[in-house]
Order: sequence, then structure tokens, then C-alpha cells
Amino acid sequence: METYHGVPAGWSKSELIIAHRALGGSFDIGSPSWLPDRKNWLQYRTTLYKIADGVRAKDPACIELAVRYIELHYIGSYSGYLRTHLARGLKHASLSAEQKERLDRVFLSMVKRRDYTCEFREYVKIWQHIASPEAIAFIRSLSTQHPPNTQRPWLQKFASVD
Repeated sequence: METYHGVPAGWSKSELIIAHRALGGSFDIGSPSWLPDRKNWLQYRTTLYKIADGVRAKDPACIELAVRYIELHYIGSYSGYLRTHLARGLKHASLSAEQKERLDRVFLSMVKRRDYTCEFREYVKIWQHIASPEAIAFIRSLSTQHPPNTQRPWLQKFASVD
């Protein structure tokens, strides 16, 4: 139970604040003072929610931390909801070419492993705008393997992607 409610290495509240500062972040990602420090998991979750707020506020450091968290693909309590929340913000964020490539690799790897977690539908909304030619070719090859009425709905979103 403690592991499921654990905090991934490098992602504690204090480590996130240090990383955010090192990336030049200006958005306040500190969790509220009333939240007890002894509750590491609550601090971690609250800080990631603040990072998602920072993504929507266009803070480049928060955007980078959100991309890193999606790359981490940590599985634990609430992690899918956290990734969903971060991905929703990233849909409207200005991503660097490197961040787009990194996300493209993550999403393509998920498809190749058939790892369609709950947040994958949010990833598709980002991916259809940043997908590499390799990813598009792979996805199109999947769509030709199955009749349209048996395809996963996200495959159809790539029908018009160039």
C-alpha cells in the first residue's frame, strides 16, 4: 500500500521545486502551507497539480516538468489522473521541437506496446499535432490492418494528419 501511495524518486515536493527553479520557472508551484510535510504523497500530488496550472499559464519550466512526468510513466495511486491533467494543459502549450520529439517517442512506444492507459485519449489530442512521419506511417499501417468499424477510435483521428 505504501508503495502504491509512494512518490517516484526525484519527484518529491522539494525536488520538484528545485527542478522548477533550475529550469527558470516563475509560476508558484509550492503546495499550501496547511498541507503537512509528513504526507509526502499529498505534497507530491498537490505540487503536480500546481505544475499543471503552470502549464496552462505557459510557464516553460512547468511545461518541461509535465513532459518529463509523462516520459516517466510512473504507475501509482492517482498517476493516470495526474498525467491526464498535465496532458490537457500541454494540448495548448508551446512545445519545443525536442519536447515534441520526446512526446512522440513516448506515445509511439505506448502504441507499440498496446499500452492504452486512461490518459491515452488525451495524449492523442496532442499527438495528432506533433506526430513524426515515422509515427504517422506506423499508425496508418495499423489502420489498414483492421476494418474501420473495428478500429480503436483514436486511429481515426490520424486519418487526415499529414
